[in-house]
Amino acid sequence: MFKRKNTIKFSAAIISILFMLSSCQSTKEEVSSDSYNQNTKIEVSNETEITEENTESSEASESTDDTLKTFTSQDSKAQNTWAKNLLTLGNKNDYILMEDTSKAIVRDFAGLKESDLNFLLRVDSNLAGFGCSIMGAYFIAQFDDVARVRIAKAAQQYFDDFENKKLSNKKNVAKNAYGSINYKLNWGTFKSSTPNNGTGPAYLGYEFVKKQPYFIIWSYPLPNDYYEIAKDSTTRESSSVKFYFTRNQLKKLVEILSEENLENYYFSY
Repeated sequence: MFKRKNTIKFSAAIISILFMLSSCQSTKEEVSSDSYNQNTKIEVSNETEITEENTESSEASESTDDTLKTFTSQDSKAQNTWAKNLLTLGNKNDYILMEDTSKAIVRDFAGLKESDLNFLLRVDSNLAGFGCSIMGAYFIAQFDDVARVRIAKAAQQYFDDFENKKLSNKKNVAKNAYGSINYKLNWGTFKSSTPNNGTGPAYLGYEFVKKQPYFIIWSYPLPNDYYEIAKDSTTRESSSVKFYFTRNQLKKLVEILSEENLENYYFSY
């Protein structure tokens, strides 16, 4: 009798948990997507000339730019906004926050969700990129001028393949269909402090989710250079990361990270 009562209680608990999970799933926020039958053409303008010189291997960690080096925490008007809104601890002298914002789609505990992108410039190099929350951590992806050109070219190729119905449903083909870039990744528990960092390859491609395609920028785990300083108080490497973009989100990403937009931003300070 005692075992039977325990069994009944246990079954009731399981049913309650399943009911709560199904309730959560039913109220799950829908994310943006592109219908693959859509014929609307989206064009991306890229003002940067593609040459053999600027398509050589991108060195994200060591890129330099005299214009951007002139911006410091003392002479940038954006720094006050950055410090107040985001960086109150270790990051406030590393980045300049841009006014541009957008969204991407990331994979969270419950599946795909839209996440805000904060665009930024790094004060000690020509890197530009975005910060984004994923799975309870904050990641800052940064790209040099070569990587930004390659992202723009990959985006235009993706738009063409989408419109001409050339996207492959073979995952191994799709995930790095547009090649690779080198990039820098910072991460941490809070967006005000992301001391963990690594550099390495990121891949440009696309992925079908529920029969709808998304452009993706993704990477395998990167070795954490900060581990040599923090030792066992941090991890030896990052997690793998993947950013999903609809066509409109991708178009805006390329526009914000275009050389024309970045130069206008630099010269406004």
